[in-house]
Amino acid sequence: MDNSFKAGLKETVLALMAEKKEDLNAQLLALQEASNADTKSSMGDKYETGRESINQSRDLLEKQKVLLDRDEKIIAQTSVDPTATVSTGALVKVQLGWLWVAVSVGKVMHEGQEVQVVSADSPLVAALKGKRVGDKVAFRGRSTEILEVV
Repeated sequence: MDNSFKAGLKETVLALMAEKKEDLNAQLLALQEASNADTKSSMGDKYETGRESINQSRDLLEKQKVLLDRDEKIIAQTSVDPTATVSTGALVKVQLGWLWVAVSVGKVMHEGQEVQVVSADSPLVAALKGKRVGDKVAFRGRSTEILEVV
């Protein structure tokens, strides 16, 4: 792994976030259309229940969008410069595989390599923070060794 891999990984994660944002916007648009199409009938309670359900769904999607926007800004500002220690922006290899310390996104495939994109606040990263290649930490009752840091 090298720095160009890390830069490409950042672009892959940003592209995935853009796709999620498009999906959230499409869902919000669909809810707006459903809300507009929902007309008041003689069954007033049914209308109010449907409208409330739409509003709750819209609120949930809006919250997801706010979190996604925040995470996208964090990723955009995350450095891909080489680092010798585990910190935000570091690409770290442990026995479990590759981790990129940024925000919690989950598994991402980039150039045929699976990378777990994790938050700097995650328990594993907290245990590894500031460590270097060859250092070992105890995590969940097991010894975890840092095999590589990019």
